[in-house]
Order: sequence, then structure tokens, then C-alpha cells
Amino acid sequence: MKSMFQENLKKLAEKYTQKYIAQKTGFSQSSVNNYISKASEPSIQFLVALKNAFGIDVNEFLFSDYGVGEEVSYDRFLGNYIMYYYNNDSYKGEVHSNLKNTLNYGVLSIYKEGILGQVVTRAAVFEDRSKATKLLEKCNHVSSTEELLEAYKDQGYPYVGKISTNDQSIFLEMKNIEKKDQGYIILNNPPSKSEYRGGVAAVSSIARGREHNPCIQFMIISKKLLDVPDGELYESLKFDKYEVNMDDNIKDIISLFKRLYVEKNDLASDLTEAQKMAIVRNKIEYHLNEILEANVFRFAKVSNREDDRVYRLIREGLDV
Repeated sequence: MKSMFQENLKKLAEKYTQKYIAQKTGFSQSSVNNYISKASEPSIQFLVALKNAFGIDVNEFLFSDYGVGEEVSYDRFLGNYIMYYYNNDSYKGEVHSNLKNTLNYGVLSIYKEGILGQVVTRAAVFEDRSKATKLLEKCNHVSSTEELLEAYKDQGYPYVGKISTNDQSIFLEMKNIEKKDQGYIILNNPPSKSEYRGGVAAVSSIARGREHNPCIQFMIISKKLLDVPDGELYESLKFDKYEVNMDDNIKDIISLFKRLYVEKNDLASDLTEAQKMAIVRNKIEYHLNEILEANVFRFAKVSNREDDRVYRLIREGLDV
């Protein structure tokens, strides 16, 4: 397979200049020139720096005719966020204790680290809302990356990862090596250059209960504390509210009831009371199962409806 690295780096330099590439990657301009002229091969460190600075796909940049696009900047996403999501211990989200222990909380930080200013993520999760609030407040008042990492160090083993974007979406990959756990968070990427405040995420992760199985759910991410009861957050995180038209089902049940208990006919007179009840029960169960099957959620999308509802909560939230 022919290497396309030098040609692609040359196109990048024609757009941004060798000096600019050197500044963004932390390498010398002479090194960049040597890579373009094939005087030396690029190091892995340079490829990683190039990826972080310009959002390139390393594999495509090495072996494909790469179309040089606009420089990717994650500056508007930098900051600390609180996360709200369902406790996923129970099987298929079944809840038997009202809202108790249903919600979990977390803190997510997106920040730059190292000489190259690589944008990375770090997160901690809690079952207690007050612990998440305290960590968010602490992270918002640190003055350096070292202090931020120290704040997370007190929480045990944090999740670490990276961020990437396209025109439509924000992707957050989170891993916890010690717990052998990881998740993938996807949010809408609104067409704006202003500071990102948060939104509704679709999350794919591993359930934490007795069986550690794949799990999907919604998550709210916000730079502000949402000053609302857990019950309102609980409702905001549900996939959707379904609406059922039961007119035909009710008519069928009423018709059966009339034939069994109102009208005088051979069917009613030949059946015992227990048999009538069994027929009615069977009819109701049939319609109920039909309704549930027709409205069961096979997948859910983060729609404008969910976004608008949560953005309103974020705008009215509390700064910490």
C-alpha cells in the first residue's frame, strides 16, 4: 500500500504553512520540512500531535488522498459538566421503588493537558447527588490541570477518554481500566461557535447490576446545576411518552360484555359465571398485549423535543 503521508502533509502546509503546523504540533519547522521532503519518516508522536491539532484520521492521512478540511477546535466544549442518568442496575429499566435510587449523577471535565494541549476527558460517577455537586463546584474553582486531576484523584478511579466531533454530533469515549468498564456518549452538536452549555446524550454503556450487559439510555449533561426535583429529571430522561388510541379495543370489550351479561342469548345462558369471567379476562389480556407490543420501544432518538425541554432547564440552572 502506497504511503500518501508526504503528499497529504504538503497539502496541509499549503493551507496553513509549515510554521503554523510546527506551532500547533509542538515540533520544529525543520522537522515538518523534513517530513514533507521525505528526508525523515514521521514519528508516532508527530502523528498523534497532528491528529489532535487538526482532527485528521491517521489511517486515511497515511494511505489515502486526504481532503484537507477546516481545523478542528474543541475550545468551546472545555469546562466541567454535571451528568444525570438512570441507575441501570435493574433488568430492562424496571423500577419497583418509585424514584428512590433511580437516578445516578456524575461530573465530566473536558480540558487540555500536556505540552501539545491535547483535549481529553475525565469523569466520576455517583449515586449521591450532593457528592456530584461538591465535585463540580471543586472542579470549577481549580486554577490548573494538576489541581483538576487532584480533585478527581479523591474520587477513586475516574473514567478517562477523548472527544471528537463532526458537523452534527459530539462523541465522548470514556474508559475505566480498573473497573474494566467503558461507555460511549453522543450528543447533538448545535451549529454555534459560542460556549457549549450541555444537552441530551444517547449513551451506550455496560449495566452495573448483577449482570453486566450492554445498556442504552439518555443522559443530561449540563454546565449548570439543574435546580429541579429528581422527579422532573426522571421524566426528562424517559425515552418518550406513548399515546394509545383504544377506541376500537373498548368497543370490542363492551360488545363482548353486552353479549355475556346484558343480552339474552344462548351464549350467555350456557356459560357459568367463572367461564364468563375467563372469556372477559382473555379478551382484555389480548387487547392489552396487542397495545403493549405495538408501542414497545425498539429504539429512541434524541429529538428536538428532548433537546428543547432540557435546554430550558439548563438555561434556568444554577452556576457553581
